Amino acid sequence: MKNIDVQEQSTIDSKTLEDRELGTKNIKSLFYRYIFLAILGNIFLAAPSFVDGNIVGQLGTKEMAGVGIGYTIQVLSRAIGVLIGVGAGAVVALRLGAGKIDEARSIAGQSIWFGVILSTVIAIFGYIYNEPLMRFFGANDAALPYAMQFGNHAWVFFPFQVLAVILSVLAILDERPGLSTLSWFAGAVLAATVELILYHKFQYGVAASAWSNNISTSFPSVLIFYFIFSKTSLKPKLKDLRMKLSNMIEVNATGFASFSISLTMFISIIVINNLLASLGGELHVSAFTIQNGYITNFLVLLIMGITTGIQPLISYNYGARLYNRVREATSLGLKFTFTMTIFFTVLLFFFTDSIVRFFTGGDAALQDIGVWSTRVFNFTFPFAAIILLISCYFEAIEQNIKATFIAIGRSFIFAIPLFYILSDFMGVNGVWYSIPVADVLAFIVAILFMYREFSRLRKLSDNEKYKDVKKII
Repeated sequence: MKNIDVQEQSTIDSKTLEDRELGTKNIKSLFYRYIFLAILGNIFLAAPSFVDGNIVGQLGTKEMAGVGIGYTIQVLSRAIGVLIGVGAGAVVALRLGAGKIDEARSIAGQSIWFGVILSTVIAIFGYIYNEPLMRFFGANDAALPYAMQFGNHAWVFFPFQVLAVILSVLAILDERPGLSTLSWFAGAVLAATVELILYHKFQYGVAASAWSNNISTSFPSVLIFYFIFSKTSLKPKLKDLRMKLSNMIEVNATGFASFSISLTMFISIIVINNLLASLGGELHVSAFTIQNGYITNFLVLLIMGITTGIQPLISYNYGARLYNRVREATSLGLKFTFTMTIFFTVLLFFFTDSIVRFFTGGDAALQDIGVWSTRVFNFTFPFAAIILLISCYFEAIEQNIKATFIAIGRSFIFAIPLFYILSDFMGVNGVWYSIPVADVLAFIVAILFMYREFSRLRKLSDNEKYKDVKKII
């Protein structure tokens, strides 16, 4: 019986390797299919936030500031999720591309288990020390009760949010992007419905926002049932729960660039909230919540959809030494990203007043600051999007030092120092102007890295062609 099981598993693995579309089908069609579904999933993730933003905007500036500060927890959960999920996705894809099916499955299972353990430990710590953490995140006495209320909910859902990110990446890698998208869609519908009921029928305020945000970001954790009960080649086995230190180091080192993007975002949010609170008060913190929690968050989720969709294409084909396909996918990703973000940025500038009004609840002062800050904060977003994509590329091929340097350069090297330098000269406005300046500087650095990488890919591709010719001769 054991021999039969091994034979059946071998057949499944062999068939999976031979039929895997990532290395054979047309790159352009794969690219648009994968990123469309990934972007769609992230749009579903963002959709409840617009319902939430409209409701929170009607509560008042203190409540909005509190929600914005509490939302920092979800940025942290996303950071942990991409650390393990994107890292596992790249490592597993490289193993699959090299034909190492059993090793790929084992690493996927270990990564899921590691994510559960790490996120649970963080959640327990966060729940116990919720009040001092909310103060550290930037809450003043007025916003603190609302930030704590949001935080109490967020810490409980924290492990499920991390697991949702990990499983979504693995589902896409397993060539089931539609399943990942469906899980985010279901979560979005449920979250929006729950918030509307809690707010309008039961007069919940910040609690309604907390439930909505946490449901939408946690629901895709149900994908665990797909990996447990389906016949996927990535189905974890009991022995995969025994983590190997070398594998987890590789996964976390590979995912560190994406993690550092979210981590620097997490740190930047804390710095910005504290500076805006001290220099501009609750109005500026609320205006930043509109950007970080709703408008810019939507734009970032679009780009994360592209990076999530393109990463398996790059990793698999790089592992299979199909360098022309890697170059084609990356070039297509850069062109598509820049074009799409230009379109959305122009759209945002034309309809700034109407978009911001949706979140301000009729507060004239917040509306004025919101319109101005939206244009300043998002003016160079196409540059920021390219930075994210280039960092994702280097991460996908396990050039982790380059990926991490590009990822953290925008915030740690440029933005955070500029927050303090420009605010000394320009006051609260200097905090806002720091973002576009940092985007331009980091974009120049990222493009230089990518230009050299395209030259390297051409040489690698030529070498592979030469080897093929020698084999024929």
